[in-house]
Amino acid sequence: MIDLHGSYAQVRCLACEKRLSRFTLHERLSAANPGFEERAHGVTGLEVAPDADAVVADTGDFVVVDCDRCGGMLKPDIVYFGEIVPRSRVDAAFELVDDADVLLVAGSSLTVQSGLRFVRRAVARGVPVAIVNRGPSRGDTHAAVKVDAGASEILSALAER
Repeated sequence: MIDLHGSYAQVRCLACEKRLSRFTLHERLSAANPGFEERAHGVTGLEVAPDADAVVADTGDFVVVDCDRCGGMLKPDIVYFGEIVPRSRVDAAFELVDDADVLLVAGSSLTVQSGLRFVRRAVARGVPVAIVNRGPSRGDTHAAVKVDAGASEILSALAER
């Protein structure tokens, strides 16, 4: 499996490329901002989610931590729109497609070319493609199997078999 666009599970330094777990960053942020989670919960009534999906109005005194190696800026180790997927990751994905008996695309609309190119490569090599995604994807016309459902529940059900 390749997380083509990365994962929120890791954070990386933009200067020195050091990687750390999101959990480690959470611990560092909590230590730098004692009581912040409790204050945010008390004001908004929301839990502060580690992937930033909570609305928090009062962040004026929030202390952002930098890379503990070089002082550089940290960001989730994911590829945002406009950024380029690292070449090593692309090469690894092509290698997996070339060696695959089937290509499973889970939870992607394949809106960007960076994902769709692997579907096209599989089809060109005669490798069947299965797509699990809520709603349409750009690869649907290439799929031998399309399941219109959430990836989490389908993959969990497959894992139980």
